[in-house]
Amino acid sequence: MMKYMGDYPSKRTRSVNELTDQIFEGALKAEPLKDEIYCQIIKQLTDNHVKYSEEKGWELLWLCTGLFPPSNVLLPHIQRFLQSKKHHPLSGDCMQRLHKALR
Repeated sequence: MMKYMGDYPSKRTRSVNELTDQIFEGALKAEPLKDEIYCQIIKQLTDNHVKYSEEKGWELLWLCTGLFPPSNVLLPHIQRFLQSKKHHPLSGDCMQRLHKALR
C-alpha cells in the first residue's frame, strides 16, 4: 500500500496493476483481511499532508469500495470517515460504490 502511494521506495518498478493485485488479492480470498485493508487505507489517509500520497490513497479507497464492503462492525466507521471527508471529490463516489457493494 505504501509503495502504491509513493510513501515507501520500491527496489524495482512495478505496474499499478501489480501493486493493486498485491494489495487486494489476499482480502478477496480471506474475509478477515477485508477490514484490515480498509483500516490500513484509512490510516494512510488520516492526516496525510503529502498531496500525491493522499490522492493515491483515495484511489485505493475508491477501488476497495467497489471490490468488497467492510464488515458490519467496521461499516459505520467507514461511512463516518467518508462523511467527514465529503469535501474530497472521491468521497461521494466511494460512498455510492460502498452502498452498491452492500447489495
